[in-house]
Amino acid sequence: MFSISKAVAFIAFVGVALVLGWVALLQATQTEASDQTVAVPAPEVPINSFSYQGVEGGYQNHVENVATTIPEELLPAIKGLTFVNGCHPWTTSKLGKCALGTFDPAGWDVDDSVGHKWSNTIWVSTRAVTTGTTSDVVLHEAGHAFVHHFFDDCYFPRQAEKSVKELLVAHFAHDQAPPAELLADAFVVAYGNGEGRRHTYYLDKFNYSVSDDALAAVRAAVWLCSR
Repeated sequence: MFSISKAVAFIAFVGVALVLGWVALLQATQTEASDQTVAVPAPEVPINSFSYQGVEGGYQNHVENVATTIPEELLPAIKGLTFVNGCHPWTTSKLGKCALGTFDPAGWDVDDSVGHKWSNTIWVSTRAVTTGTTSDVVLHEAGHAFVHHFFDDCYFPRQAEKSVKELLVAHFAHDQAPPAELLADAFVVAYGNGEGRRHTYYLDKFNYSVSDDALAAVRAAVWLCSR
């Protein structure tokens, strides 16, 4: 999971955005993706129906179908977003590899310009599909989208001196890991279905354990800020 930020591979959206701004799946590029045996759906005919650079398209229907399984609580975050099976152009150019997933609210291109027609998109790579991590990648990027759209102007009643976004970013502060990515991984833990091992690249890489209190805070924020 990753965030589009100019200074740090995908994190700022407009001017001075907090380190949570935007999201691409950095974990995506260096992943040790799931080592479990997975059933890979049969590829479709690759069609770039979006006419975007970087679209792979062979699993477009699969990605869209997985997106329909997002828990109801998170649906407000993906309203109006388009899911694309492919490698986001900006992320790919900056990382030199195709990220597993990218959330792009601004339409970033390889020259650092914004406003392109792929704004308001979540990209999920073919590698996410073939490694069996599609659901977790989608949840991670939906988490980024939720933070971006709802947490800036939302306040916990007894902590109204700072926004929900500021409080959660501070809670997930780490001396090495991007707090925005740890927070997005927490969405995977909080809202993922099933008992299997979740794909949480940043939590695993930095040996970061999300407490029950932190998960409760994320769920409370989602409930409060989507009212």
